[in-house]
Amino acid sequence: MANRHMARESALETLYAWGSADQDGGMIPDLLASRLQHEERDEQDENYLRDAVYGVTDHVDALDEVIKTAVRGRSLRSVAQLEINVIRLAVWEMQNRLEIPYRVIINEALELTRDYAGEAPRGFINGVLDNLARQLRQSETAAR
Repeated sequence: MANRHMARESALETLYAWGSADQDGGMIPDLLASRLQHEERDEQDENYLRDAVYGVTDHVDALDEVIKTAVRGRSLRSVAQLEINVIRLAVWEMQNRLEIPYRVIINEALELTRDYAGEAPRGFINGVLDNLARQLRQSETAAR
């Protein structure tokens, strides 16, 4: 079975490199190729990786507009590159992967944050994603 957690890790690494290079879309194919060649990730869901990376990079402005509604009193530019990409990835999933429960999406985002950025930003990311889940998954969050 293809592993989505590994695909999310690769997606986050790809998005981080893309963001660090001033969001140069031309480098996405090479970044993806490099992530797909990682031996320890040979079981990752390659289609999910591609869908997630292109889903975020092709719609970054729209995703950021949604995220701004939940980041109160803070400019998105003040959010660390890794953190904003964790949030973008989770928001893309909430909008486009309705088969995945929002709680799973948030949990995966918090795991990625812990693994790549440590404990400190987890509270911020959890708060933002909880807020966005109430907007993006109203019927699902209301059922809880």
